[in-house]
Amino acid sequence: MSEAASRLAPVRLLCSAAIAATTLLLAAPAVAQTFMSEDELLATIPGSTIDGKTDKGKKWAQAYSAYDGKKKKGAIAVNFDGAASKSKWYVENGQWCENWGQGQACWQVERVSAKKLRMYLDGKPRPNLWVLR
Repeated sequence: MSEAASRLAPVRLLCSAAIAATTLLLAAPAVAQTFMSEDELLATIPGSTIDGKTDKGKKWAQAYSAYDGKKKKGAIAVNFDGAASKSKWYVENGQWCENWGQGQACWQVERVSAKKLRMYLDGKPRPNLWVLR
């Protein structure tokens, strides 16, 4: 090996290592998000009371009517920042949905732990978890 080639050998080795590492990182499979099925949603949320916070930190608690085994919908008793109201829940297209009268939303739901759920709106995770009592 010539003197110039021997001086370049460490550089070539470093470049080869960097290319190999980049290839491995790019080839690593992406972890797919796993959302709860309709059956899992209906077995978890109806009949439960859940505590949470809005994106702005306002506390809420909601008590969901039980699932009757037929209709994928029910009522919600809401305590939002100390004020009581009522709203409706339903399951549609694999999502948990709520209608508050003045608005509604549907979420995909990820079970984070036995008592914690993360809601996804339009594919984006919401910042605060829902906590089952």
